[in-house]
Formats: sequence, C-alpha cells, structure tokens
Amino acid sequence: MRRTVARSAERAGVGLHSGPATRVRVRPAPPGSGLALVRTDVPAPRRIVVGLASVAATERRTALRSGEQRVDTVEHLLAAVMAAEYDDLLVEVDGPEVPILDGSFAPFVDLLAEAGVLEQAGRPRVATLHSPVTMELHGGWYVAEPAAEGRLAVALEYQELVIGHQAASLELRPGVFAREVAGARTYGFLAEVAPLRERGLLAGASEDCAIVLDDARVLNTTLRWPDEFARHKLGDLLGDLALLGARLRLAVSAVRPSHRGNIAFARVLAGAVSYGEE
Repeated sequence: MRRTVARSAERAGVGLHSGPATRVRVRPAPPGSGLALVRTDVPAPRRIVVGLASVAATERRTALRSGEQRVDTVEHLLAAVMAAEYDDLLVEVDGPEVPILDGSFAPFVDLLAEAGVLEQAGRPRVATLHSPVTMELHGGWYVAEPAAEGRLAVALEYQELVIGHQAASLELRPGVFAREVAGARTYGFLAEVAPLRERGLLAGASEDCAIVLDDARVLNTTLRWPDEFARHKLGDLLGDLALLGARLRLAVSAVRPSHRGNIAFARVLAGAVSYGEE
C-alpha cells in the first residue's frame, strides 16, 4: 500500500543559505498525489512537485521551484522521506528554505516519526534497472546497477587530511538510515565561508548547524562517527534521488558526489529505469 503521514507535524529553525527563521510542516496527502512542497508565505501558493523538472539550483544544496516560487535545501528532509518510504506527502514551508536545524537528517527523521504513518489505497511506484548505468561529471563518477533492494554507496577523496579518503554504504531497509546515517551533519571548510557569503550563500550558517573544518582538523565539535562526512554524503545522495519520484529498487555508487552530480545522474537514471508498482 502507499504511505503518507497520519497527522501534521512541524519544526522551526533558520535557513542555512537564506538566513531567516522558517517553519516546515508535513501534512497527509491523498493517494497518488506524490511528494510536493508549498510556500505558505506567498500570495497564491503554487504546488512544487518533487521531481527533476522542478530543479532550480544545485550549488551546495538542492532547490526546487514552480514558476517564481522556490524552496531551497530540500535534500535533508527528502532523504528522511525516502528512507521511510512515504509515497504521498505535502510539505509546507513558510519561507524560502527548509530549516537546517542541526545540519543532519535526524531532526527530519524525528519529525516524520512524530507524524506517524498512514497506509492508504494504491500501490507504491518503484524504480528498477535491467542493466548498469554510468556517468562521469567534473571529477565525480556514478554507477547504478540492478538490485532487489535499494542500496547506496559513496566514496570521498579529499586532499585535505581532515577528511582524506572515506567510504560509506547504506541499505534501504527499515531503521537502517535512522541508525547509521541520520545523525551525520553537513560540513564545510572555514576558508570557504567568506567567498560563499559573497555569492549569497551561508547567510544563516553557524557552528550549531555544521561541522567546521580547516585542512587538518575539526574546529567546532566532536565527530559522531570517524566517517561522518561520507555518511552525510549518503544522505544527500538519497535526498536528491527522491526527485526520481519512486521507491528505489536499485544500487547506486558515487565517487566524489555533489548535488550537481547527484541531480545530473538522477536525470540519466530517469531515462534508464523502469517504473512499476510494488
């Protein structure tokens, strides 16, 4: 059966890139309606479909839009939605960006747990593969292969010793994302902050919502796992693959992934997968 939330639930925080305080609310949605976002702070709100046709930006985050109405940094919430295999969901945001909260996926896992699960009529849409698909983009490399269940793997290759080479993997089974990935926080290098702010990003960034690094060490916190950086990239990849509009029944591996690469590969996958019902 298809899944939506049983009741509304919400969280409030600041937008990582936009800065203002925002509130995100999840609401039940009718069978077959899929995943969508709505800006509640604008006149005549438009439904923003969670899909590749809605992509507005992929630099340092994933943003979706319908016309002039846009919501940034959707990937952490969408990762939690994908991990819990919700098929129909309405997400209301009263600002330009989903709040960053602590920089991890865990607050959204908790939000969805609070909202509960309602099974409803209809069969879930699933994406499957019959043969491998590969892509290389600006130093990133992706491959997807047939699999009976969803699996993700990432490998990071940084010159900076604080990260170096890391790898992590995830099986999309109940509870695994919450235990092994959800707590992994976003991260960035201190030297990048000023240049990114000059480009209109990181207006709401603070030490409370990200791991801050220099080339050799973590500056502001203690890592939750030695490979927390790779685990976070797993979650980002899962959230970006939500734009395929289906539960994943395939395996994806990525070397040096990025939002730009994730979305580009999702477009490749969209032309290669078979969509069916489960």
